[in-house]
Amino acid sequence: MKYLIILTLLILGSCAVDRNTLTLHEAQDWSSNHDTIFYRHQPIAVFTSIELELYDGKITRELCLVQINDTIGDEPSLIKYIHNRHPHDKVQLKTMYPRD
Repeated sequence: MKYLIILTLLILGSCAVDRNTLTLHEAQDWSSNHDTIFYRHQPIAVFTSIELELYDGKITRELCLVQINDTIGDEPSLIKYIHNRHPHDKVQLKTMYPRD
């Protein structure tokens, strides 16, 4: 029984999916040039700053962006794209387009 539980945990652990990344198909629609992020060649957001934080002896970087176009209507995909490019940094997105 013990081996069955361990085997089940190994199988479930190996099937874990990182929900904070884009699939290869989704990533093809995204690109960046200098400080501008593009979705299907349309400018969507710009980098505004990088914040450095020191907490509990660790320095953390936070990438700050402002959404300049709401044509995609999918802010989580934008954040995931940035996370794919900078997996060790925090991502902050300010949007001027409220969702209902």
